[in-house]
Amino acid sequence: MKTCLSVLKTLDKILSSILKAVVVLLCVGIAVVLLFRVIIRFTPVHFQISWTDEIVEMMMAWMIFSASAEIMRDGGHFRVELLQEKYAGKKWVDFLNLFITVLGIIFIATLLYYSVQLVNKAVQFTPILKISTKWLYSCIPVNCVIMLIYLCRDAVNGIVKIVKK
Repeated sequence: MKTCLSVLKTLDKILSSILKAVVVLLCVGIAVVLLFRVIIRFTPVHFQISWTDEIVEMMMAWMIFSASAEIMRDGGHFRVELLQEKYAGKKWVDFLNLFITVLGIIFIATLLYYSVQLVNKAVQFTPILKISTKWLYSCIPVNCVIMLIYLCRDAVNGIVKIVKK
Protein backbone atom coordinates (compact mmCIF):
# COMPACT_ATOMS: atom_id res chain seq x y z
CA MET A 1 0.00 0.00 0.00
CA LYS A 2 2.80 2.41 0.86
CA THR A 3 4.54 1.74 -2.45
CA CYS A 4 1.29 2.47 -4.30
CA LEU A 5 0.94 5.77 -2.44
CA SER A 6 4.55 6.70 -3.12
CA VAL A 7 4.05 5.96 -6.82
CA LEU A 8 0.92 8.15 -6.85
CA LYS A 9 2.75 10.95 -5.05
CA THR A 10 5.60 10.72 -7.55
CA LEU A 11 3.14 10.82 -10.47
CA ASP A 12 1.43 13.80 -8.84
CA LYS A 13 4.72 15.67 -8.59
CA ILE A 14 5.57 14.87 -12.21
CA LEU A 15 2.14 16.00 -13.40
CA SER A 16 2.42 19.17 -11.35
CA SER A 17 5.84 19.90 -12.84
CA ILE A 18 4.49 19.33 -16.34
CA LEU A 19 1.49 21.60 -15.74
CA LYS A 20 3.68 24.35 -14.30
CA ALA A 21 6.13 24.06 -17.19
CA VAL A 22 3.32 24.19 -19.75
CA VAL A 23 1.82 27.28 -18.11
CA VAL A 24 5.17 29.07 -17.92
CA LEU A 25 6.16 28.16 -21.48
CA LEU A 26 2.81 29.26 -22.86
CA CYS A 27 2.93 32.52 -20.91
CA VAL A 28 6.43 33.24 -22.21
CA GLY A 29 5.32 32.22 -25.70
CA ILE A 30 2.39 34.64 -25.58
CA ALA A 31 4.70 37.42 -24.40
CA VAL A 32 7.19 36.71 -27.21
CA VAL A 33 4.50 36.65 -29.90
CA LEU A 34 2.92 39.87 -28.64
CA LEU A 35 6.32 41.55 -28.38
CA PHE A 36 7.03 40.43 -31.93
CA ARG A 37 3.75 42.03 -33.05
CA VAL A 38 4.63 45.32 -31.36
CA ILE A 39 8.13 45.39 -32.85
CA ILE A 40 6.82 44.65 -36.35
CA ARG A 41 4.23 47.40 -36.02
CA PHE A 42 6.93 50.03 -35.41
CA THR A 43 9.35 48.94 -38.11
CA PRO A 44 9.21 49.73 -41.82
CA VAL A 45 9.10 46.01 -42.61
CA HIS A 46 5.69 45.03 -43.95
CA PHE A 47 5.04 41.54 -42.85
CA GLN A 48 1.82 39.57 -42.51
CA ILE A 49 1.28 38.95 -38.76
CA SER A 50 -2.41 38.11 -38.59
CA TRP A 51 -1.51 34.47 -37.93
CA THR A 52 -0.28 35.51 -34.49
CA ASP A 53 -3.87 36.05 -33.32
CA GLU A 54 -4.61 32.37 -33.81
CA ILE A 55 -1.43 31.31 -32.04
CA VAL A 56 -2.09 33.59 -29.07
CA GLU A 57 -5.69 32.37 -28.83
CA MET A 58 -4.61 28.72 -28.69
CA MET A 59 -1.79 29.38 -26.28
CA MET A 60 -4.07 31.41 -24.02
CA ALA A 61 -6.74 28.69 -23.90
CA TRP A 62 -4.24 25.96 -23.09
CA MET A 63 -2.49 28.16 -20.53
CA ILE A 64 -5.72 29.05 -18.70
CA PHE A 65 -7.04 25.50 -18.49
CA SER A 66 -3.64 24.05 -17.55
CA ALA A 67 -3.26 26.66 -14.80
CA SER A 68 -6.77 25.80 -13.59
CA ALA A 69 -5.79 22.14 -13.31
CA GLU A 70 -2.68 23.08 -11.31
CA ILE A 71 -4.72 25.34 -9.03
CA MET A 72 -7.23 22.52 -8.55
CA ARG A 73 -4.33 20.28 -7.47
CA ASP A 74 -3.60 22.66 -4.61
CA GLY A 75 -7.27 23.07 -3.69
CA GLY A 76 -7.28 26.70 -4.72
CA HIS A 77 -10.67 26.66 -6.45
CA PHE A 78 -14.10 26.82 -4.87
CA ARG A 79 -13.09 27.73 -1.35
CA VAL A 80 -14.29 30.27 1.17
CA GLU A 81 -11.10 30.59 3.16
CA LEU A 82 -12.51 33.08 5.64
CA LEU A 83 -14.89 30.47 7.07
CA GLN A 84 -12.34 27.67 6.86
CA GLU A 85 -9.67 29.61 8.73
CA LYS A 86 -11.99 31.11 11.34
CA TYR A 87 -13.67 27.81 12.18
CA ALA A 88 -10.77 25.43 11.54
CA GLY A 89 -11.14 22.13 13.35
CA LYS A 90 -14.95 22.21 13.46
CA LYS A 91 -16.67 19.18 11.99
CA TRP A 92 -19.15 21.25 9.95
CA VAL A 93 -16.22 22.86 8.11
CA ASP A 94 -15.15 19.40 6.97
CA PHE A 95 -18.69 18.78 5.70
CA LEU A 96 -18.63 22.18 3.97
CA ASN A 97 -15.34 21.29 2.26
CA LEU A 98 -16.74 17.94 1.15
CA PHE A 99 -19.91 19.62 -0.14
CA ILE A 100 -17.82 22.15 -2.11
CA THR A 101 -15.74 19.30 -3.54
CA VAL A 102 -18.86 17.39 -4.61
CA LEU A 103 -20.21 20.53 -6.30
CA GLY A 104 -16.85 20.88 -8.04
CA ILE A 105 -17.04 17.28 -9.25
CA ILE A 106 -20.53 17.86 -10.63
CA PHE A 107 -19.48 21.08 -12.37
CA ILE A 108 -16.26 19.71 -13.87
CA ALA A 109 -17.96 16.45 -14.93
CA THR A 110 -20.64 18.47 -16.71
CA LEU A 111 -17.98 20.65 -18.34
CA LEU A 112 -16.12 17.52 -19.41
CA TYR A 113 -19.25 15.98 -20.92
CA TYR A 114 -20.10 19.04 -22.99
CA SER A 115 -16.50 19.79 -23.94
CA VAL A 116 -16.09 16.27 -25.34
CA GLN A 117 -19.20 16.90 -27.43
CA LEU A 118 -17.74 20.24 -28.55
CA VAL A 119 -14.46 18.63 -29.60
CA ASN A 120 -16.26 15.82 -31.45
CA LYS A 121 -18.45 18.28 -33.36
CA ALA A 122 -15.62 20.66 -34.24
CA VAL A 123 -14.96 20.37 -37.96
CA GLN A 124 -13.71 23.88 -38.67
CA PHE A 125 -10.16 25.00 -39.22
CA THR A 126 -8.61 28.30 -38.23
CA PRO A 127 -8.81 30.80 -41.09
CA ILE A 128 -5.12 31.51 -41.57
CA LEU A 129 -3.06 28.60 -40.27
CA LYS A 130 -5.69 25.94 -41.09
CA ILE A 131 -5.30 24.24 -37.71
CA SER A 132 -8.24 22.10 -36.63
CA THR A 133 -10.33 23.74 -33.93
CA LYS A 134 -10.38 20.32 -32.26
CA TRP A 135 -6.84 21.13 -31.11
CA LEU A 136 -7.98 24.42 -29.60
CA TYR A 137 -11.05 22.95 -27.89
CA SER A 138 -9.26 19.84 -26.62
CA CYS A 139 -7.63 21.86 -23.85
CA ILE A 140 -10.97 21.74 -22.02
CA PRO A 141 -11.54 17.96 -21.75
CA VAL A 142 -7.85 17.18 -21.23
CA ASN A 143 -7.61 19.49 -18.24
CA CYS A 144 -11.10 18.57 -16.97
CA VAL A 145 -9.92 14.97 -16.61
CA ILE A 146 -6.95 16.17 -14.56
CA MET A 147 -9.21 18.37 -12.43
CA LEU A 148 -11.63 15.48 -11.84
CA ILE A 149 -8.78 13.27 -10.65
CA TYR A 150 -7.77 15.90 -8.12
CA LEU A 151 -11.37 16.52 -7.03
CA CYS A 152 -11.91 12.79 -6.49
CA ARG A 153 -8.73 12.74 -4.42
CA ASP A 154 -10.06 15.65 -2.35
CA ALA A 155 -13.42 13.90 -1.92
CA VAL A 156 -11.75 10.73 -0.64
CA ASN A 157 -9.54 12.77 1.71
CA GLY A 158 -12.60 14.69 2.92
CA ILE A 159 -14.56 11.53 3.63
CA VAL A 160 -11.60 10.00 5.46
CA LYS A 161 -11.21 13.18 7.52
CA ILE A 162 -14.90 13.16 8.51
CA VAL A 163 -14.88 9.45 9.38
CA LYS A 164 -11.74 9.77 11.53
CA LYS A 165 -13.23 12.54 13.72
